[in-house]
Parts: sequence; structure tokens; C-alpha cells
Amino acid sequence: MTVALGIALFIVAVTTGGTTYLARRRRKVTMSEWAVGGRSFGGILLWFLSAGEIYTTFAFLGAAGWAYAYGAPGFYILANAPLGYVLGYWLLPKIWRAGHDHNVMSQADYIRARFGRRWLAGLIALIGVLALIPYVQVQLTGLSTILTVMFHGSVGKPLAVLVGALLLLTFTFTAGLRSSAFASMVKDVFVVGVVVAVFVTIGTLTGLGGIGGIFRHMAEQHPNYTNLPGMQSGTHYSPWWFCSSILMTNIGYWMWPHSFQANLSAKSDRAIRRNAVLQPIYTLSYFFIFVIGFAALLTLPHLTDSNTALVSVIYRYFPQWFIGIAAGTGILVALVPSTVMLLTLGTTVARNIYRPTADLSDRHRLLVGRLATVVGVAIAAYLTLGSSSTIVSLLLVAYSGIAQIGPAVVLSLIWRRTTAYGVAAGSLVGIALVGIPQVSTWWSGISSIEVGLFAVAVNTVVLVAVSLCTRAPEQANIAVGIPDSTLPRTVPAPA
Repeated sequence: MTVALGIALFIVAVTTGGTTYLARRRRKVTMSEWAVGGRSFGGILLWFLSAGEIYTTFAFLGAAGWAYAYGAPGFYILANAPLGYVLGYWLLPKIWRAGHDHNVMSQADYIRARFGRRWLAGLIALIGVLALIPYVQVQLTGLSTILTVMFHGSVGKPLAVLVGALLLLTFTFTAGLRSSAFASMVKDVFVVGVVVAVFVTIGTLTGLGGIGGIFRHMAEQHPNYTNLPGMQSGTHYSPWWFCSSILMTNIGYWMWPHSFQANLSAKSDRAIRRNAVLQPIYTLSYFFIFVIGFAALLTLPHLTDSNTALVSVIYRYFPQWFIGIAAGTGILVALVPSTVMLLTLGTTVARNIYRPTADLSDRHRLLVGRLATVVGVAIAAYLTLGSSSTIVSLLLVAYSGIAQIGPAVVLSLIWRRTTAYGVAAGSLVGIALVGIPQVSTWWSGISSIEVGLFAVAVNTVVLVAVSLCTRAPEQANIAVGIPDSTLPRTVPAPA
């Protein structure tokens, strides 16, 4: 186990140290450089940065875990990126243009410029920060799972979470968005290598007889694994749930503050559109992960935690040197996306929650942003230590919340009458519907449609109704989201 641990630590240390050095070389760490990479990312850097956000522990562990526990319900993950980028092809260039023209560095910055209300920007910022913390929790859950399984007897969950939190803070403080993009390149090479290697050899090593043998055994032992509701009868995973989960997650796909902010780093809207076309190719790798999850079910059918399916089968059947490579890869899978999330959390707090009207120096706000990441990581670590939920379940809950920003952002780009009070009312109603446990319990008793999608529908109705009854923003503010060449590029000072 010493060999595996040494290899894993070497991979993490070289990747984080090397990419931080390359990213910071000859560059001053300003707020713009730290938060949006100086708005200079071309197609390659943007592609890897976006891939880093897709290939989190949700993909590396969560997909295999749901294949292990449920079968068909997990297949909704395959639709996430392809359908998300259908919306992104239209949405993201518009957001980028607003960022380029109005110095937008965060989601809340855009809301402030579009509606001219600082209090609304603060509200949206708060919703985004609260949603990001459980997303970081997902990554820490995956990180602790990797370490506790692969280094069994050497690393327990509390120590794994502590180490993960320290790694996150170290990388976030010393680097920025550019370092995360460089680290994503290294991480993705390792991920593809590990997943393909396991996929190709797992059938032989487990004695299942190759990939065809895995599917044959699944059909014999778990004949319902390809049909809804999957291998666990009596669950609510119906076709209605499947379709509504896909729609809800795709509404929320670009509402995550870190996804929103990462695309502001592009140097042109053309780079964003090209990325939207090519990025879904990455989804093909989920097939490999599902197969590994099935192999784990056939060979290790009594795991108490489905999150451990992928790492458990690697630990059981592969040599120590490969366990070390896989562990190092898994740590990077949790570390790199979390860094982007924490950069966004810090930027949002520093610019939109902490004294937004004060004329503070760039250095001052940079310090506030870094302190905010410490608090965010501490809360996420605390929640991780007390949680036993599956990674996919955690993320679906988080998506239900962040999707409530969706109607506000989309309508702000197509409907001039969208107002600040309409956005606030709709968002608060939506958050209340997904956040009050009694509502979720009542809804699950009458429908298998995801409560998050139901909340988005009510949110949209309330937003439109209140907007029609309240005063529209100034024309210059409207032009931030719906450009008008006859209007000035500057916007009035927010109220």
C-alpha cells in the first residue's frame, strides 16, 4: 500500500505544483486573472476547463455507483452534456458578450448589470453560493470514498476529508482559473487512460469473460437492469422521472455559478460555440464507467455503499502500482472541479455579497474571496462527515435548487419586460418549493416528476405574473441581456 500511496501523492503534487507554476509564470494575480483567466482562453483551454467541470466525481464515481445500485435510472446521465450544450450554444455567447462589454465576472455581476439592482444581485449570489457548497460536498464525498477504499487501514474518512479540504484550499489560493484549466488537461489524460484500461481488462481480470460476458451475466442475473424503474422495483424511477430529471438538470446546467463564470474566460464567442459542438463527445466515456459499475455488481454484490463500486473493483483486482495511479487520478477528479467552484464562490462573495457598493481595491476583494473559500470548504467538509447519501442523489438535490435561477437568466435574454421583482419572487418561490421537506413529500406522493422541474414551472409563472405588474428596468439595463446598437454600452449605477 505504500507504493500506491506514494504514486498517488506524486501524481497530485506534480500536477498541482506544475500547473500552478506554468499558469502564474509572468502573470500578475489580479481579480480578473484569478476569476476569469484574464478573458483569454482559446478553444483548447476552454475545452479542457469545461471537461473538468463535467468529469467530476459525479461522473467518475456517481455514474458507476448508480449503474451498480439501479441500472437504467442512471442512464439519464448520458443526456446531461449533449442536451446541456444545445442550450449552451445559444445561451453562452450571449452571456459572454455581456461579460465582455460590461466587465461581468460572475453570475451576480450579470444580474446586477441586467436589472440595475444590487439587492437582486446579492440574492442571486446567495442562492448560487448556497448551491455551490453541496456541490463541493459531492467532490469531498468522492475524495473521501477513494482514499478510504483504496488505502483501507491507512486513511479513514475524517482524515481523508481533512486532507482533501487542505488540498482544495492550497490549490485555490496559489492558483486561479488558468491553473485549473491546465490541471484539467493532465487530469483528463489520466482519467481517460485509467477508465479505458479498466474497461478493457475488467472482464478478463474478474473472470466474467470480456465485455460481452459482462452484459450476458447482467441479462441473466439482473434482467430488469435496462428497463425503468431499474433493478430496484417499487422505486419512483419511472419514465416521467427520467424525462423530468433530464429537463431539470439541463435547465440547471449553465445556472451553476462556476459554469457561468468559466465561460466568461473565453477570448471570443466563436470559441464558446466551437466548444459547445465538440464537448458532448466526452459523454461517450460514460459507457465505459457504466460497464465497470456492472462488473462491480457481478463480482462484489454486497457493497454497503454504491459510491465505492468503481474504486472497490479496482482495489480488488488490480496491482498496487495501478491502484496508485487510479487513486491519484480520482483525487484530481475531485480537486480540479472543486477549485473552479471555490474560485466562483470566492468571486461571488467578494464582488456581490461583501460590501458591494464600497470602492475597495482589487487586492482587498481578492483577500475576501480567498477567505470566503475557507468558510465554504469548512462547511462542505462538515456536511461530508455527516452524510451517507449517494453522489448522484446529492447532485440531483443541488440541481433542483440551482435550476430555480434558470427562468430569470433565460427570460432576461429574450423578454424585455422581465423585472427585478419578478426575478426575486419567482426565484424565492422556486427555492421554497424544493427546500421545504413537506412540499417534496407531498409532491412525491402524487407524481414521479422531479420536484425541481415542478418548482421551475411555478417559478416561471410567478416571474411572468409579477413582471407584468411591476416596472421594467431602464433601457440601458435591458440592453445588457438584449443588446440594442442604438443604446450606449454603459449602464446606470445600480440602485
